[in-house]
Amino acid sequence: MKNSALLRSPYAAPLFALLLSGGLLIGAWVSQYGFGYHPCTMCYWQRHVHKAVVVVALLALLMVRMGLPMQKTLTYLLVLLLLGSAGLAFYHSGVEFKLWAGPQTCSGGGANLSRFSTENLLDQLDQKIKPPSCDEAVWIFLGLSMATWNGIASLFGAGVTAFLGSRKHD
Repeated sequence: MKNSALLRSPYAAPLFALLLSGGLLIGAWVSQYGFGYHPCTMCYWQRHVHKAVVVVALLALLMVRMGLPMQKTLTYLLVLLLLGSAGLAFYHSGVEFKLWAGPQTCSGGGANLSRFSTENLLDQLDQKIKPPSCDEAVWIFLGLSMATWNGIASLFGAGVTAFLGSRKHD
């Protein structure tokens, strides 16, 4: 199958959404487990939306493969989920850049892992560990936080998914 034929196939929109959200999730996990950038509460919210995109995209691809209807409906759902991800990400960016206050659940401050030791491990289990605060960007590239980049990617993804889903299929 040529590239242009793939772009006109019913697989194009859900495959693009799957690769985008799957890639963003992998990037988030690499930044967390590979580089130690621990996510805040709002970061997890954004991840949950991308997980939903992955599930809906896989379902859409399966339905296309089986020749079942509802492909367009699932494409619209993918677009709405990606727009929701962009909305959450831009809201989070506003919190990070102190444009507005975040939810009460986001006032973490981070865990002080230096106070944990093997000598008093059982005592430490009773203490609460707070995630990082949502109003502190842990990583900035070209003046934009990770949440802002997620918003840009999600908004772009919603547009491309809508475009691919609206095309006539071969």
